Amino acid sequence: MKITFQTPKEVVVVKELKRTVDEITVIEVVDNPERKTVRAFTQELGVFNLWEGAAYDAIGQWTDSDVIAKITELLG
Repeated sequence: MKITFQTPKEVVVVKELKRTVDEITVIEVVDNPERKTVRAFTQELGVFNLWEGAAYDAIGQWTDSDVIAKITELLG
């Protein structure tokens, strides 16, 4: 049996996991020009996709300060 929806449905597959942190340790930042992505690997929260596609092109030569600002922005 297959159920088809008129509009796609967003479904939570994995239960939400919350953590409270007062600092984040960035282990590594990987810039992949072929895939146009910059990813930051952190000890506490895993991987952050910082820039990709057009945003990757727009950021140009990023700095550590840019990484800090972007992670802070993503965490809201």
